[in-house]
Amino acid sequence: MDIMKYTLFAYNFFVFMVGCMLLGVAIWMGVDRNFMTFIIGNNLYAGAVFIVLACGAVIFFLSFLGCCGVVLDRVGMLAIYFILMCFIAVLLFIGGILAIVFRSQIGDSVKSTMSDTLIKSYGVNFESATNRAITDAWDKAQERLKCCAVDSNGWYLYRKSEWFKDFGARQEQQVTYEDQDQRPYVPQSCCVKDKLWRYVNLNVCQKWRMGPPGSPRDGAINRALYYTGCFDAGVIYLKDNSAVLIGLAIAFSIMLVVGIVLSALIILSLRKDGNSKRNR
Repeated sequence: MDIMKYTLFAYNFFVFMVGCMLLGVAIWMGVDRNFMTFIIGNNLYAGAVFIVLACGAVIFFLSFLGCCGVVLDRVGMLAIYFILMCFIAVLLFIGGILAIVFRSQIGDSVKSTMSDTLIKSYGVNFESATNRAITDAWDKAQERLKCCAVDSNGWYLYRKSEWFKDFGARQEQQVTYEDQDQRPYVPQSCCVKDKLWRYVNLNVCQKWRMGPPGSPRDGAINRALYYTGCFDAGVIYLKDNSAVLIGLAIAFSIMLVVGIVLSALIILSLRKDGNSKRNR
């Protein structure tokens, strides 16, 4: 009995540390790594992150309850601990399953949704919260993943967008490729930055007519412009992040089984001791 108590106490200290880590990783993934969900229109990844985040927060406090129950020999506390641990383990497992389903859905349907969000919602109608979120997500994706538009060499898609109708280059403009007043073909987030996070050449990136993006199908190489499409870069990014989420959720759900078994054994032992004392 004493060995089980000390083991559960040490286990809860470990769970406390793990809960802190799980909470930190989930916050990081939810705040800093969640921008692609606005672009692809799939909320499974965000749902899985939210589940892991909520479970991490509960585990953080649940470890204190387990320690108190062990120290005070309170069957009621340990029973609550047992029930909540079972619930959290199942919930984390569900979060892992959601991440697996999300990972399996990354395909051509995602590419179609990305094109729709870029064409219809990027850079326009900022009174709409959805459009603001999509615009911010596209800018983050293009800057962080070092990509532009959906397909590789696919800058021409911006010419079909609502953003281009309002802010893009006009064919009637009689300007040279060096003209500073020329309107852009692509947004700034498509432009290459150096190690100090400064644009290599913003004017050439957005307005060059001797090659991409002004002449997207031929011309010289534009080294100030990203050539990789965000679909290819995004698939790699989402699969990497979903793999981390799957591993965390399933590994921690299995780890909680140890606490569930230990608490169940201690509860049974305490009840057995209590019954034997009453019989005396």
